Amino acid sequence: MEFEAATPTTWNRAGLEAAGYAGFVTFGELRRLGASTKPGVYVVLRSPSTQPTFLPVSPAGKAKSFTEDVAHLQRNWIPGAEVIYIGLATHGARRDGIHRRLKQFRRTGAGTADNHGGGVWIFQLADANDLMVCWRAADDEADAYVAALEHHLIADFAARAEQGRWPFANRKA
Repeated sequence: MEFEAATPTTWNRAGLEAAGYAGFVTFGELRRLGASTKPGVYVVLRSPSTQPTFLPVSPAGKAKSFTEDVAHLQRNWIPGAEVIYIGLATHGARRDGIHRRLKQFRRTGAGTADNHGGGVWIFQLADANDLMVCWRAADDEADAYVAALEHHLIADFAARAEQGRWPFANRKA
């Protein structure tokens, strides 16, 4: 499968914009503005200019706790990285793709749902509401293609010398 069009030359806002990613809105703005209803990938960004502050208890999750030990979060932080999470969104039952998945993500982070377990470490950041999210519709809408695209992007991020591992909030199972 070919993923070059969706792979940024640099893992920062400029690189993502050049690769056709859209949005670049905060989670607060996302609720008002919405996102693409196509399947594809989305990326969460944080300004690398300040050190992160982690909350002792995560607000994420309604019935399930997503709190992680602060020392563990600090060990997994990648200094200087702007991209902190890469996720995927398939069509879904309502065929509302990225829009639905980001709504689930936002609601889990706000503590009103439990239906997005990936990337929840970002909500333990004190500045989580200021994080930006962007997205790119997949060139092929098949679920297998979207999943392969996400895996490719995570692997590309990890292969870059400046990162050397998966984005901060992408956890291996």
